[in-house]
Amino acid sequence: MSTIFDIDAARLLNVGQVHADAGWQFPAHSHSCWEFIYYLRGGGRVDFPTASLHPRQHFLLIYPPGLAHAEVTDPVDLEETVFFSIDVPGNPPAGAHLLVPDPHGDMRWLCLQMLREQTEFGMTPLAQTYARAFLYLVERAWESGIPVQHDAVDFAAQYLYANYAEDISLPSLAEVVRLSPTHLAHLFTARLGVSPMRYLRGIRLEHARRLLATTELTVNEIAARTGFSDPLYFRRLFKQATGGTPTAMRGQPEQQDNP
Repeated sequence: MSTIFDIDAARLLNVGQVHADAGWQFPAHSHSCWEFIYYLRGGGRVDFPTASLHPRQHFLLIYPPGLAHAEVTDPVDLEETVFFSIDVPGNPPAGAHLLVPDPHGDMRWLCLQMLREQTEFGMTPLAQTYARAFLYLVERAWESGIPVQHDAVDFAAQYLYANYAEDISLPSLAEVVRLSPTHLAHLFTARLGVSPMRYLRGIRLEHARRLLATTELTVNEIAARTGFSDPLYFRRLFKQATGGTPTAMRGQPEQQDNP
């Protein structure tokens, strides 16, 4: 039984591969969905705001939505990885485990199947089935992972990504992370460059764009599903952010995160 992810609602968004490259690195960034990176060979270093990890061959990196991270390959033992993003509701437990071993190679097999299926046939139902099976394996291995200590800003960002459709205020968010609203706002803005509520608004608009591109839901339904109680406010805010109306966005390709 699933305990971390709503696996039935999971949707594989993209799959790719990083080949051995002595100059490979990726600056600090975050994602609006869960990202997974499986190390086929070699190793590297991943830097978080409060810690660093050194993943090696046959380990899986897990990035919850909203967690900032930067990556660089090991200059001697160059990394080769499969990376993919999955849009799935889920709440990472406190002290989320981000580096998970794969001693029997089961996750490796599924990662390679997802990569091959997507490369040869596209994002098929079979690729989606592989992704859901993969999430079950991740849940089974979760407690054997290596934890990274997160600070209040990390937890706040992850909470907003996981609960963006709920009625969230700065005081309620501050209560979750056990800080005063003023202190949280100061730390959050210093780290991420925007206030918590503006950050939440961006998350909601991003999910709204995704639903507009991939579903037949009405604009009012999308507004409600993404935390906007007033459809007229949603339309106005959407146009301010994108330059176009929600209706005009229909049929545009979904924007995907890159590793």
